[in-house]
Amino acid sequence: MGEEFLVQTSYPGYVFVGWAAGRFKNDRGELTPYANMFVLSPVSSFVSEDYEAFGLKAEKKKCLSPDVWKDLEIGSRVRLFFDDRQRVVMAALDE
Repeated sequence: MGEEFLVQTSYPGYVFVGWAAGRFKNDRGELTPYANMFVLSPVSSFVSEDYEAFGLKAEKKKCLSPDVWKDLEIGSRVRLFFDDRQRVVMAALDE
């Protein structure tokens, strides 16, 4: 922790910036595991009369398990692969 990294706004993909994993109590009172990764990505280039954005957005992505980020370092450029429920099932370096 504490290392610096550069995020270029010209990069069109995801940059891995952190993670969280643990267990939460569901509606039935059972402890359910969770895994989330945090990434930066460019905002949409869509422009209309009522909307315009520039820069990066921070996103939380649900993951199938903590194994998704096990080989990643903070600041890594990554390609994310999703299942049909929009959970990240794999992250690969995009360098």
